[in-house]
This record gives sequence, structure tokens and C-alpha cells, in this order.
Amino acid sequence: MFALILKDLRSFTNTRKYLIIQFVILSVLVFLFFIATVEFYAQGMDSQRDGPLIDVGKRTYTLFIVCIYFTLFIVPRHAVDSIYMERIGTNKNSPYFGSNNNETLLVLTPLGNSKILGGKLTAVVIWMLWGILLTVPFFALSIYMGGLPIRQLLRCFAVLLVCCPFFTMIGMGLALWNPPIRAKSISYGIILAFTFLPMLPITPFADIQMLAVLSPLSALLSILQSDTTYLWMWNICVNFVLTLLLFLLSVRRLS
Repeated sequence: MFALILKDLRSFTNTRKYLIIQFVILSVLVFLFFIATVEFYAQGMDSQRDGPLIDVGKRTYTLFIVCIYFTLFIVPRHAVDSIYMERIGTNKNSPYFGSNNNETLLVLTPLGNSKILGGKLTAVVIWMLWGILLTVPFFALSIYMGGLPIRQLLRCFAVLLVCCPFFTMIGMGLALWNPPIRAKSISYGIILAFTFLPMLPITPFADIQMLAVLSPLSALLSILQSDTTYLWMWNICVNFVLTLLLFLLSVRRLS
């Protein structure tokens, strides 16, 4: 299983497409961070004359964490690719033509289906969390510009930590039942629904509390706004259970 994790991680790091995606994501995050810092600082200077002070650090890091969450939307793409990278065939029109043909090797190994799927899940999660951890130096700047308490940052990281495997299993599970393009499309549709439906100010979406529990973005905003409803804890528990259920269903599909 450890060799399978290393193989998938090596495929991510040796593939130009994935490196470009990660570079673009980090570049956009850096750009947004500095633009937000300058803009909120300018607003803070104006507020000193006209109104209440603006917490530049809190606003900047709130926007930054929300943007980090949106980078997880790329997870289903990696999850679907991790399933289909083993399937090459002879069709040159396939988007996965040229990948390593390891499907037969995996079938002949003594690894069970749960370990194979668990290895691929772990590889995708590690790859995405590595991208998130690369943003840690920006949080060190909070020493100079202020920001969020460590408690809030750890809670936000906990939500992202559970959200990442949840999104991964959505992509992998759909990839086992659908072609890659359809699996990616349905995955993005489900994730967008989980994210934005609770925020629509219309009935019945605004009245269904379970939608807010399922939304990682709602959980992050409740943490960042110092909400005392513990929505983030419910979100972590529910998404963890859903991830486990999706994993078991996917293992059954592989059998």
C-alpha cells in the first residue's frame, strides 16, 4: 500500500499538468493575499478619519482561508485521474493514453481492494494538503499585521482536513461508475451544491439546517465569524461519516 501511495505521488510530481495546476493555484493565492492586504490597509487608513477601525489582518486572512477552500475544487479532477491512470488501452484518443499500465500489476498483487482504494485516496489527500501547507509562511505574517487566533486557524484546518478526503471520495466513487468526463462533471455539481445551496436566501434551501451542516464553506464562515453554534464540529462529523460510507461503497464496487 505504501508503494502504491508513492507511485501515485510520483505520478503527480512527474506530470507537468499537475505541477502547472499547483503553480497557478499558489500564484493566484499569493496575488490575492497581497492585493487584499493593500486594499484592506487602504480602507483602514480611511476609516481612521471617517469611522470605526478596520481589522486588516482578520479581513485579509478570512478572505485568504476562503480562497484556500476554493482551491479544493480541483480535488475531484485528481481523484478521477488517480482511478483512470491505471487504464490505458490502445485508444490514442483517450486522455489517459501514455500513462503507466499498472492495472494488471495491481490485480496480481496481494493488496485488497480496500488497500488499493485507500492508497489512492491517501496519495490525493497528501498531494492537496501539501499545496495547502505551502501557504503556511503567509500566516507567519500575522505577527506583523494581526489576524486570527491560533484556535480559529486550527479549526479551519480541521474542516479542510476532513473536506479534502470527502471531495476525493466523491470523485473516486463517481469514477468507478462513470466515464472520466462525466465523473468530473457530476463531482463538481455535487460539490457546488454542497457549498452554495445553504447560502441561497430562498426557501426551502435557507430553512434546511442539514444543508448548512454539509457545507464546508458554511463551517469555515462560522469559525471565522466566531459563531458559537459549533457548526464546524457537526460538519466534520457528518463529512467524516459520508467519506467512510463512500469508501465502503467504492470498495464494494471494486470487488
